[in-house]
Amino acid sequence: MDDYQPCEFICKTCGGRSINVFRNWTVLAGRDSQSWQEWGPLEAGHLWRFVFKKRLEKEGDKDAEVEGWDFAAYAKDDSSSKPEEYEIYEPEDNPGNDEFYVRCANCDRENEFGWSQPNRGGRIFPVECSDFIPGEIWPEPRYLDSWHQRGWLGPRN
Repeated sequence: MDDYQPCEFICKTCGGRSINVFRNWTVLAGRDSQSWQEWGPLEAGHLWRFVFKKRLEKEGDKDAEVEGWDFAAYAKDDSSSKPEEYEIYEPEDNPGNDEFYVRCANCDRENEFGWSQPNRGGRIFPVECSDFIPGEIWPEPRYLDSWHQRGWLGPRN
């Protein structure tokens, strides 16, 4: 695969040519939890960058803030205390529970996609892109059965 050749995407529903990548995750803190979402464009070479971030409201949570903000001010831990055991549910670098979605930027239709490396690593390859090659891409885990039925799993999968 030529990583420098931009992929061509044309949405089957609306004819749009741009794709957004979304990541949803949940932060567990004691008895409360917060759900967050960040998103941004899929660029040439199947790279993406998250441009926007917001906290997702729970149903009935009218006080929840939905604006994104910069976490850089909170990055440094000046406290001398250690977190209690009940405060730690999973390591921060465990993306296994994150949910990724690829959607048409124009009509928001979801597209199946895979990864250039195993375990959700590398670049994102939507199925509807012109340079998608079955067998060379690792499927997003929720699409594994669908890809198996289509015969798209290669010897590496």
